[in-house]
Amino acid sequence: MTPVLKAAWTAQAFNGASECLQVFGGHGYVREWGIEQIVRDARVTMIYEGTNEIQAIDLLVRKIAPDAGLGLFTLLQTLSDELDPGVAAQAHFLDQVAALRQVTERLAQAAPGDPQLLYWVADDYLRALTLCLMSWAWLQISHATQDDASATAHGSRWTEPASAVRHWVLPEFAMRLHIITARLDSGA
Repeated sequence: MTPVLKAAWTAQAFNGASECLQVFGGHGYVREWGIEQIVRDARVTMIYEGTNEIQAIDLLVRKIAPDAGLGLFTLLQTLSDELDPGVAAQAHFLDQVAALRQVTERLAQAAPGDPQLLYWVADDYLRALTLCLMSWAWLQISHATQDDASATAHGSRWTEPASAVRHWVLPEFAMRLHIITARLDSGA
């Protein structure tokens, strides 16, 4: 999980800081607001301890490919065990797991014939896995706020962010898998 956590959150920090800078327009580049320093600081975190691209390559080439994803599938199965496919949000996560498993198996089969393949798709794969795990995390948050005695008081605290994640962030999963699949299908 180290590559996922390191790359996902440092990339998000940079993207968030960059978006904040956009709010200031050209004035965001001046020192008095400090946002330009935050953008630089967030950007350098994507380089520390192995660049995010190196983290993605490490994940796919060194951690997933050697056992054709078996370790990852075990983790995803553990996360899936208590879910109910009859609940739409949970079924969506299970669909993501199945799709990720399928693309991982295809990558494992195709990689010996194309030594560069895993390097080309590593970043997209890491992001797809990140989004799948984020989907699971939001299921846990939703479940915890429903069971919590203070759900009435705090339920709205999580409703809007959960809706935003579902509509603006998680759909990227399909795009990332499409990019990987297109690369697999092209054979180039």
